Formats: sequence, C-alpha cells, structure tokens
Amino acid sequence: IFAFTLTLRAAGGYTLKPREVRNLRRTFKDLITFIPFAIIFLIPLSPVGHALVFAAIQRVFPEFFPTCFREERQNLLQLYETTEYSELTINENFRDKVVRILEAFFFQIASNLSKFVSHLKGEEEDDSPPKP
Repeated sequence: IFAFTLTLRAAGGYTLKPREVRNLRRTFKDLITFIPFAIIFLIPLSPVGHALVFAAIQRVFPEFFPTCFREERQNLLQLYETTEYSELTINENFRDKVVRILEAFFFQIASNLSKFVSHLKGEEEDDSPPKP
C-alpha cells in the first residue's frame, strides 16, 4: 500500500526522496521475484524437497528471495524482538523496584509507628504509681 501511494505521488510529479526510491525499488523487485518463488513453492514436492530446492537456489542466486525472507531481514526482525523483550524486562524491573521501595518505606513507617506506640505505652506504665 505504501509503495502504491509512492507510485501515485511520483506519477503526480512529486520528487521522491532517496529512501522512498529505495523502498519503491525493493517492493518492485520483491513483486517480480515473488512470482517464480510462488511457482516453485506450488510444485508438488515434499517439504524436504522444497527445503533442498530453496537451499540450492539460495546458494546459486542469493538475491532470488524476496527481502522478507533474506537473512539480513530475519536478523533485523530478531534484533527488534530482542529489543522489545529487553525493554519489557527493563520496565518490569523498574516496576518491581518501585514496588519494593514502597513496601520498604511503608514497612519502615509501620515499624517506627509500632516502636513509638510501645514507647508511649511504656511511659504510661512508668508514670503509674509504684506497686507496694
């Protein structure tokens, strides 16, 4: 859809940025390479046969595969997933730290309040008259 809108903009006289031109070229190349890729995929072979055929094609023609199936795109996807996981871990750790700090803070307040109350009770007992 994005490539289609870029094509319409270019046809309308808009000058595309280099990044948009690269994106448009990559999309067009993916569409062209997807046709033989799909035909080979539809040939009735066993899953092992497909794996062998695609491995041989990848070794001989590394640019044959659409970009979403290439190793650099797969590595990029893995990098994004790792980043999302580490960001989630950092957020969870931060949340846990805040909870622990608040628990320690309220525990300290309750402990000090308990000591204060027992201290007041102890003073009240000391003010009472001594027993004979």
